Parts: sequence; C-alpha cells; structure tokens
Amino acid sequence: GPGETQIESDLRQLQDKIKLLEKELDDVSRTRTLHRAKRKKAPHPVVALVGYTNAGKSTLFNTVTGAGVLAQDLLFATLDPTLRRITLPHGTEAILSDTVGFISDLPTHLVAAFRATLEEVVEAELVLHIRDMSDSDASAQAGDVNKILADLEIDTSDASHVVEVWNKVDLLDESALALLRRSSDARGGGQGVHLVSALSGEGVEALLADIETRIAGLVDTVTLAISSDAMTILPWLYENASVQSRTDLEDGGVELVAEITTQARAELRRLVERHEGVRVV
Repeated sequence: GPGETQIESDLRQLQDKIKLLEKELDDVSRTRTLHRAKRKKAPHPVVALVGYTNAGKSTLFNTVTGAGVLAQDLLFATLDPTLRRITLPHGTEAILSDTVGFISDLPTHLVAAFRATLEEVVEAELVLHIRDMSDSDASAQAGDVNKILADLEIDTSDASHVVEVWNKVDLLDESALALLRRSSDARGGGQGVHLVSALSGEGVEALLADIETRIAGLVDTVTLAISSDAMTILPWLYENASVQSRTDLEDGGVELVAEITTQARAELRRLVERHEGVRVV
C-alpha cells in the first residue's frame, strides 16, 4: 500500500505466497487421504515410485501408464501423488503411485510437509527407487533417498521390497554403460536392479515383467459359496475384493469368484469364521 517500503512490500508478498502454499499442502493432504481410502478398496497391490528430484519418475510413470503426468525440471512438480491402475504383461493388475522428488538439505519447516507426501510409499507393497545414472551426483543422491526411506522404516537392503531402477541409460556413452552393466551384474542384475531409459522405453518391459513376478503372489483368487442368510457379507466383498463372477444359486444363495490381496484375505478369513453361511469352495 501507500508508504510501504520495497522490503515491506516484498515481505508481504512472500507471506501471502507462504499462506497460499500452506493451503495447497492442506488440499493435497485431504486429496491423499481420499486416495488412500479409495485405494484400500481396490484389490490391487501398490507400486510406489520414489527418487531424487528430476530422476525421471514422472517420465517412467508416463511411459508405463500413458498418462499425461507433469514431467518437467521442477522441484515439487509432483507434490500430489498420482495414482493409476496398470495391467502388467500377463494380466496382473497393480496401482502405480508417483511421488514427490527428494532433495538434500530440505529446510526444516518443509520437512514435515514433505514427509507427509510420502505416506503412499510406506503403505506400498513394492517400492521402485528411480535413479538418474547420468548425473555425476547419482551416488550421493541415492544416499539421500535411502536415508529418507530408512527414516520411514523402509528397509532399502530388502530387494524383495525395494527395487533400484537405474534410469537415463540412453544418455550414457558405451564405456559408462558397460561399467554400469558390470555393477548391475555384481548385484544380481534383474534381482533388485534394472537398467532402463524411461524416455525411450528401453528396459521397461523387463522391469514390468519383474514387478509382475514380485506382486503376483500378493493376489489370491477365491471362490465363495454364500447362503441366503449371509448376504450381509456382500458389501464388504464388493468393496475389498475384485468380484470376477457371480452365480445365483437355486436355494437363494450365490457363488462368487473374486480376486483378493493377501492383506484382505486375512480379514476375509475372520469374516468366514463369523458367518456360518459362508464357505470357501
């Protein structure tokens, strides 16, 4: 306003910007809560992409899903995790989650907001750590990411849960690529490490096949016979499983074939024990 010094004007604008960003973070938090509630109803394992900022997560997400997720050189370009259902090479379905890019030396007042965006990662059945292997700081960046994952109590040494995706191999010369392949082989290449180019698609098919192998065991197919007096279980099944077929029986009951995650299977077992009119065929 009138009489304001330039410094006061700049400060006021910065404070307005901070308030706006805080509101956006609150909106993101609410959206994420809805995402998680919706996702828990889906009978599909979740695969989360994590990585240092600009490692190529959103580009890989686009390549795999065909979705137009923002892929640009911006810190926090993907503040709101994006979820997409994908179908893997042999028909297994999963949910792919794109998350915010990590950075080192995050200002203290941003740490809580940043960590809050990573709740999707904690709940994921499989974590893909995307690394930009064309960056001279790739090793230090991986250390930063692994430190944050460790803070989230994710065991980065567990190759059955965390897979490293060495991205941007299209930017490497022959000697650098050969060195990378030897390093990958030393770690049992394909068993925790994948060399890919998210941009060209090189190596992505093998990565998807590996993801499918890893998560296929997380989904069971069950056939249930449900009597007419046990129909109260149906809403739970339709919310927590993927019902493939339903056959109405002459006695008023139904037979359902459903796909269900191993996590939901434990709850189903308890429900079956409580309902006399429900049995696994």
